[in-house]
Amino acid sequence: MPELLFYQRPTVLNKDAHKSIRFSPVKDFGFTRNVNSVPLLALEFFEASRDLPVLFSQDKDGSYFPIVLLSLKNQGHDQVDDSGRWQGNYTPAFIRRYPFVLSNDKNVCFDADYIGLAEADLEAGAEGEVEGNLLFADDGTYTDTLSKIIEFVTNFDAEHLRTREFCEAASEAEVFKPFVLQVVTAGQKPLRLDGLFVIDENKLMALEDNVVTQWFRKGYLAWAYAHLHSLGAIARLSDKLNTRS
Repeated sequence: MPELLFYQRPTVLNKDAHKSIRFSPVKDFGFTRNVNSVPLLALEFFEASRDLPVLFSQDKDGSYFPIVLLSLKNQGHDQVDDSGRWQGNYTPAFIRRYPFVLSNDKNVCFDADYIGLAEADLEAGAEGEVEGNLLFADDGTYTDTLSKIIEFVTNFDAEHLRTREFCEAASEAEVFKPFVLQVVTAGQKPLRLDGLFVIDENKLMALEDNVVTQWFRKGYLAWAYAHLHSLGAIARLSDKLNTRS
């Protein structure tokens, strides 16, 4: 799972080195413009499936992970307008957590190149107040802003683990099958997206009863069918692509 897809300069957050940093929430999602998909948590399948296709890909080790297609282009998408405002009905958590992320050793990190960070000490002589909220209080404790950020990235990490367990179970059950997505634009130019996988519904229905029970209790069945439901959104992305071609 490409954890640091948008992060240019990942930096471990430190209460001494970053005590005067102020953070402003992301308003410009232009940093996502060059991708056509992002990883998705299984918990998000329901919301995302209403408008966007949920498929699966493989990492370099051959492990499966879910992605949400933002467009049918080989590169880029149209979910943001010219000013960077998100236009889609659902913004994936992978995007919403930026510029923060939890490292493998559970340290909170941030992208030091994110424009919504301001150093209060450096701006002390400037007119007006520095924008954004402090991450640390004077005594070094977390502010409400940082506490909410930590809660979000921690929950993200936990759901990422559940998502990985779901994909491992689906892989062991051999329910994945290759899925080649090919569309022809209004200008008759064929576009082909490879390296994608979907859950084979026939194989899903052929699972042993004890496996079905386990999957039901863990929520895997619901996630599998939310994924299958989302495939209908491919047509909506195709219509959008044809309109712009």
